[in-house]
Amino acid sequence: MAKIAVVGRHEDVLCYLAAGFAVYEAANDSEGISRVRDAEVDGCAVIFLTPELSHLALSLEDEFAEKLTPAVIPLPADIGGVNTGSGLLKKYVERAVGADIIFRD
Repeated sequence: MAKIAVVGRHEDVLCYLAAGFAVYEAANDSEGISRVRDAEVDGCAVIFLTPELSHLALSLEDEFAEKLTPAVIPLPADIGGVNTGSGLLKKYVERAVGADIIFRD
């Protein structure tokens, strides 16, 4: 069975352990990229990025775009009035499904 992972700061990823997700702690961008690659090697089919690291999805997009797995998906959140991750998530859903089925803008 494929695993689901969450990459982010220690305090942000602990709650995902209770749901059975694989957790990869990353304090900064370079650690985040390294942990995403670790999760791929460990066989994770879906890798979620916490809002603080959601911008990394753009830098990893070319690397993972042609692969079936893993899917690297930013978790949307409103941080200081800036809605991080939502635009990326919308783009990925539209590409996968062919239409905006979540945000319906």
